[in-house]
Amino acid sequence: MFKWRPRSLRAKLLLFSVSTSLILGVTLGLAWLYFQTAAMTKEISRGNRTRQTAIQRILADEFRGPNKTVSTAAKHVGRAFFYGKYGKDIVKGEITNPDGIVLASRDKRAVGRPSTDAGEIRESIRLKRLVTSYWVLRRPGDLTGKQKISGPSPFTLNPKVQEFTMPVFVKGRTELALHIYISLNRSSSSVRSLAFIAALIILNITLASAVLTFFWLDRLIYKPILALDEAAERITVGDTSVRAVVTNEDEFGELARRFNAMADSLIDARFQADTDSLTGLFNYRHLHSFLAAQLALAQRYERELTVAMLDIDHFKNVNDLYGHPTGDDVLRMAVGFIKSQLRQVDYMARYGGEEFVIIMPETGLEEGIKVMERVLVGFPDNVYVERMGIKHPVFISIGVADFPYCGEDANDILTAADMALLLSKRRGRNQVSYFRSINQKNAG
Repeated sequence: MFKWRPRSLRAKLLLFSVSTSLILGVTLGLAWLYFQTAAMTKEISRGNRTRQTAIQRILADEFRGPNKTVSTAAKHVGRAFFYGKYGKDIVKGEITNPDGIVLASRDKRAVGRPSTDAGEIRESIRLKRLVTSYWVLRRPGDLTGKQKISGPSPFTLNPKVQEFTMPVFVKGRTELALHIYISLNRSSSSVRSLAFIAALIILNITLASAVLTFFWLDRLIYKPILALDEAAERITVGDTSVRAVVTNEDEFGELARRFNAMADSLIDARFQADTDSLTGLFNYRHLHSFLAAQLALAQRYERELTVAMLDIDHFKNVNDLYGHPTGDDVLRMAVGFIKSQLRQVDYMARYGGEEFVIIMPETGLEEGIKVMERVLVGFPDNVYVERMGIKHPVFISIGVADFPYCGEDANDILTAADMALLLSKRRGRNQVSYFRSINQKNAG
């Protein structure tokens, strides 16, 4: 058996809104129909009591005349009641004696015979009160095969009648019984009209409630979740600046705060993974992704880009002679000085033990070499090992490569810068070299 199961949260909220609104609409509509039908039933009962009062008054008038017998009075009342203004809508009507023998009837053939409802007549006389019942018929005016119902239900389309039996008292004695079936066609039509109005009430309440509930749930639940989802997606693709907006002090607000804390932790963990703990520079892992992105921008907008690779000369001797803590101090001094010579947009990463890479966006070869020569000249005065008041200077070798002449991808550019650095070392260290191509042509 096929079952529709909505997958999206918004579809589930819509289904929930429609179902709850339909329940609310049906409940209110049926409640309204019930009370309206009950009020109409009471109105019918008041009409019956009016009929009862009228027949009692007519009978009292009949018995005031001279030589009036029960039979004669019944016939006179029957003619007045069954065929007069009170006989409208009567399907079956008869006046009987206390034993149920028909004295007057709409069907003249029934006069003098026991009533088909003699048991109900005797019960009404025994109780000395009006007895009322409701019946649904197969066809209009056909009392055979009638079925008893609790009232003029709006859900039954077949013709309905109301049966009521009442004793008639003359001078304090039960002399007659009035037994009639009254058509409820007009009241049934009214009930059907009420049912139609109830259906409109159900429809309007369902639609209005569904729309209001859906938009309320959409704003209360779906939009905060959607905002969190969008923030998570942007963080996933690398936009680490985005954060969820905390708009409420409810569970969603707490969830947004926890999401932001998680994003901060994630970014901090990513930063730690991409950062060298000793120098605070980005590491080899981060270098490759950053250089690839910068090369893509340079190629797209036809901009220049220069890369330099730096290596501290004889750094192993520093560690061997003065110890690794001193070597770490030298590395930190070197990073501090080199960064002081760079622009804010320039990028510096630790490539290896004592090797560094500098990326200078929108910088041509000549300008990049000038920056590196400035670093080379100032390096011994700012990076040194001091013992017993004597400063022992440290020197550096530098290799430079540029885009696009030395390559168009990260590996080629880094290889060219490494070859230029190797050239500086072969030439005696403490100098800047440029290497145009990997095959060592046009070295400079």
